[in-house]
Amino acid sequence: MNEELMNKLLMITGMVVTVVTGLATVGLLISCALDFGVGLLFCSILLGFVTVGLGVATAYFGQKLTGKTLVFSNDAEQEVLTARQRRELRRARGEVVLQRALIEVEHERDNIVHRQIEAANDEDKPPHETRWTTFGKDQKKVLGDR
Repeated sequence: MNEELMNKLLMITGMVVTVVTGLATVGLLISCALDFGVGLLFCSILLGFVTVGLGVATAYFGQKLTGKTLVFSNDAEQEVLTARQRRELRRARGEVVLQRALIEVEHERDNIVHRQIEAANDEDKPPHETRWTTFGKDQKKVLGDR
């Protein structure tokens, strides 16, 4: 039995058991409403938690089956690498993506500073306030400093 078939069977089994326990929980709650008992209430709450847990397990196996949660995964990696190796590879790739994002943020900061320096040294800039230069200041007063 391969991993995909096992995940499919576990997902279907989890779904069926979740539905059955959900119906049993509803039945216990109805019985509790008709004839109140602390033991009956405790059992219905416990069965409710079991139902939620089974639903989470079903979703977990469904995600493993579809493979949608694996951000950087392909079929060759799944065949060759173990789960631990794939997790380490995802972590390393995530670090690279984070480093690239930080570099992009730094470049954007440099661009903003460069544009501000160019605007300050612009010879075509009028020496007096215009409606376009005061518009931003008025908006800051209205919107607050964001």
